[in-house]
Amino acid sequence: MAFPLPVPDELRRRLAPGTEVLLGLSGGVDSAVTLALLHELGCRVQCVTFKNFCYGESDLELPEKSCCSLDAIQDARALAHRFGAQHWVHDLAEPFALNVIEPFVQEYRDGRTPNPCLNCNGDVRFPELVRLADRQGCAIAATGHYARIVDGARGYELHCGLDPKKDQSYFLSRLNPALLPRLLFPLGWWNKDQIREAARALQLSVAQKPDSQEICFVPDGDRSFLFPEDAATQPGEIVDRAGRVLGQHRGLVHYTVGQRKGLGVAAAHPLYVLELDLARCRLVVGSAEELTVYELRADGFLSLVDDLTDTFAPTEPLRVRIRHRHEGAAVKEWNLTGDRLHVLLSEPVRGAAPGQGLALYAGDRVLGCGRLIGTGGARE
Repeated sequence: MAFPLPVPDELRRRLAPGTEVLLGLSGGVDSAVTLALLHELGCRVQCVTFKNFCYGESDLELPEKSCCSLDAIQDARALAHRFGAQHWVHDLAEPFALNVIEPFVQEYRDGRTPNPCLNCNGDVRFPELVRLADRQGCAIAATGHYARIVDGARGYELHCGLDPKKDQSYFLSRLNPALLPRLLFPLGWWNKDQIREAARALQLSVAQKPDSQEICFVPDGDRSFLFPEDAATQPGEIVDRAGRVLGQHRGLVHYTVGQRKGLGVAAAHPLYVLELDLARCRLVVGSAEELTVYELRADGFLSLVDDLTDTFAPTEPLRVRIRHRHEGAAVKEWNLTGDRLHVLLSEPVRGAAPGQGLALYAGDRVLGCGRLIGTGGARE
């Protein structure tokens, strides 16, 4: 059956017939449609499914949609078989624990809210995918992410996917720039509805499979099992900025800056989490105005642009995103010293949680990302 969507020339140029491609195949609808596209274009495809977490040693009851459950692996194997592609499972449990789970736990213990997908993609998944592509003699490593690798005037660039509702470039913003020439995200040229429809037209077994929304190693949304008898799980006081006690929280690990729901505190106006005070085991809450800031600071900034602080001259306005669903805020001034980024905004942001990624964009091009460590300039 022919691929049901028109294929952009940019993809055809990089995916000429006979191109050797290693596809990260999760068993979900996105990577399944990517496999169908590669097959349609005459690529020689090999498929790998990563096992990030050893579920056999866990007491968790995982939902079927969990991204690397046994059901997902079986779906991936069946898809590869349908399209005549070699498939294998690659165990990443040890580096995943070291580079993703352990930093995740430590960040919560330090009163921050981490985004483990940034660490996974930057430090584990894509470095390993490209390494395996080299081992298997594949020129390109591909996945079903909604982003685009664009061949720019001075080399390959990471850009947003064309579907703003599904764009996943934020999650990829800590990739090593040296990997970009080897990577391709074919779905970035379409929107999610088109991909779902294509999956149905192709009669893929996973066409109706729901998207995975949870953190892969916290499938039920409860992080407390990672912190047995830890200070981050101990109950304590909910207070306002003045120190007035408003209620009790059930453990700081369950909260993040900007959170409104689930506080269990009655008030005349909506309350939001302003701070996780780990030293005193306090959850500090306040109004939306207290949550609004115009200044952001990040460390560990990894640039995707060689000349970002030298000769780089963006032709489009700069903006920052502080989480995946954030539309972005316009940058007024910025300074990068070493790996520390300091940004002043033209417009305020709300709910900037220390520990999250601070991604810098020029138009739809990703310039880099650091870890948010502080905010300032709250509205008076």
